[in-house]
Amino acid sequence: MLQSVFGFDDVTTLLILLAGFLAAGLAKGTFGLGMPFFGIPVMTLTMPFQTALAMFVVPNFTANLQQMLMGGKIFVYLRRFGWLLFTMLASVPISVQFLLKIDQATCLMVFGVLSISFAVLQIMPMAFTVTPSRERWLNPVMGLLAGALAGVSGLYGPILIVYLMALRLPKDDFVAALSLMYFAGSIALYGALVVAQVLTLQVLAISAVGAVIIGVMVHFGQFVRAHINEARYRKLILVLLMAIGVEMVWRASSQ
Repeated sequence: MLQSVFGFDDVTTLLILLAGFLAAGLAKGTFGLGMPFFGIPVMTLTMPFQTALAMFVVPNFTANLQQMLMGGKIFVYLRRFGWLLFTMLASVPISVQFLLKIDQATCLMVFGVLSISFAVLQIMPMAFTVTPSRERWLNPVMGLLAGALAGVSGLYGPILIVYLMALRLPKDDFVAALSLMYFAGSIALYGALVVAQVLTLQVLAISAVGAVIIGVMVHFGQFVRAHINEARYRKLILVLLMAIGVEMVWRASSQ
């Protein structure tokens, strides 16, 4: 029945989609990382990069809305990161045009290299910390860079993750602030995918089913996060960044 509804003629595709949603939900609940960041490496085994990205439209909005409201500090984050959000939203509609034109191998390669680079920067002894005085002028710069990178990778993850880690936010604040940034950036990104007819009704239907699956996994991931100490939490994020980056570079070079 699912095959006839969603238009897939093989069970393998459905299983890959399910695996992508499960991995994305667990990572979102545990680490606060963007769901496409973990789901896309799985889903691109059976579909184009841009289509895999569009699969997360409903889960992105629902899960990020839930997590950015966590702790009741939404207005604190809006004041603190207002300029970052503004410059990111302003740059996405322009940069996303590149995403719609480049091929799959390039998408995977660029994102993989970025993931590895940012992980290495934080693992090295000179891993930086952003002071409050630097944060004021770095916020708009980081927003602009995140929006620009969305144009070649479709994802904001690496630069925002490393920046928030450099701010030394507590893990719950880290998750909530990152979710706010993902929520805001997704408005512009998915709007462009609708205009480009990548985000269709069929994709939207699959995305809605995925939102239910991811919702369950997010709650499980939050339980896991409560039992991880801060130091181990940061190390796990960096290991995941590195592993995903290596995997995507390998696949891009194999195409």
